[in-house]
Amino acid sequence: MRLISYVHALDSNNVLRVRFELEHGRVLSFVVQLECYFEDNGWLPVVRFDTAHGFAHRDKIHPRKETEKTGIPIGSYEEGMNYGLDDLKANWQEYCRRYEEWLEN
Repeated sequence: MRLISYVHALDSNNVLRVRFELEHGRVLSFVVQLECYFEDNGWLPVVRFDTAHGFAHRDKIHPRKETEKTGIPIGSYEEGMNYGLDDLKANWQEYCRRYEEWLEN
């Protein structure tokens, strides 16, 4: 089994943290997490796609509420990881803006 981990900078205050396990070219588990830097709060996880709890899902993280888990429509963990990467790359600015509003309210 091979563990791969890296951080992809979206800009100076927003990153994707990626970690996945491969065996024979097959993704066994993954985490794709958007982390945003907020002036008064530092670095915080905002949205995460992962395979914790035995299924691929998205965690919508809220600063004052329980994390909301939503299953994602995929056939394999590789598809799920790519789904999460594509979603976060396309929507990271909106996710960070929404989280910042939650912090202020």
